[in-house]
Amino acid sequence: MKNMKNKIIAELAQGFEGDLVKAKLLVNAAACSGADIAKLQLVYADELATPDYLHYKLFKSLEMPDNSWKELLDYSKELNIELNFDVFGTKSLNLCQELGIKGIKLHGTDMTNIGLLNEVSESNIKNIYLGAGGSNLTEIELAISILKNKNIILLLGFQSYPTPNNDNQISRVSYLNDYLLKKYNNIEIGFADHPDPNSSLGFALAATAVGAGATIIEKHLTLGKIMKMEDHESALNPDEFLDFTKTIRDCFLALGNTVLSDDFGMSNSEKSYRKMIRRHVTSSKDLKKGTVLSSEDLVLKRTASENLIYDISLVYDKILTVDLEKNKAINHNILK
Repeated sequence: MKNMKNKIIAELAQGFEGDLVKAKLLVNAAACSGADIAKLQLVYADELATPDYLHYKLFKSLEMPDNSWKELLDYSKELNIELNFDVFGTKSLNLCQELGIKGIKLHGTDMTNIGLLNEVSESNIKNIYLGAGGSNLTEIELAISILKNKNIILLLGFQSYPTPNNDNQISRVSYLNDYLLKKYNNIEIGFADHPDPNSSLGFALAATAVGAGATIIEKHLTLGKIMKMEDHESALNPDEFLDFTKTIRDCFLALGNTVLSDDFGMSNSEKSYRKMIRRHVTSSKDLKKGTVLSSEDLVLKRTASENLIYDISLVYDKILTVDLEKNKAINHNILK
């Protein structure tokens, strides 16, 4: 699959409240805060709910004309930030295709929506985020099988306004990394972060998910928590989000990329550390030229000398070709 690794999504969700000006302000905040992708919910109420549903009026209030979404996309390009959308049906999916959107998210509500999954599979959009909160493994694998020709980013985590710490189940990230990545070559595992933004988990939860193997982190962003815009409950203010992106990028960097080799692909700084701490073969006493070296002549110590010998057994029974004072490093140049 195309490498989507190590991305941070600013989840703007419903925070724009159906207002293009607010939507632009949020996209600008995402760009200025270091996000790779800004994502909003492209909602047409009648694709998602019946008029008697509790939040139908809210969904209706989020609707914007198609040209407003086009204007928002053009604005995101000016800011050099990718714009993605949640889609909930044929109309929103078709608009994303017309706009040339690179990635869309299917909310957990559509994990078992076979009709929509098939439409997405036949669409021209390659990157598909699957919201997996509340889904079981059978449902997830069915969706994956339908979207087998797409780049799939499985987003674990769910919104509980905010989500209690013990409900986050970060271990599921590592479990599904082990299980799914062995079976499919078009999957990455991400984490949608929904802690109380004022708690110690505001940054720590996403960092833990990175350590467990999440390569994509989604985090809610709002213009100001004090404004109490839609979906503010687990959101960060722009200045906080900037600190968040810096922290998570540092976590991605610290995670590294272990190589299947004897030294694990050790960095130059670690190699320098190794060289500094290793004990090397040195003389335990003054030694004369011609000495046949034995264990009583040798000791392992740290030394500043170059071309050193780490394994003392390699020196046993070798003949010293020079006089050597106590505490001097021994190397192959003075042995025969």
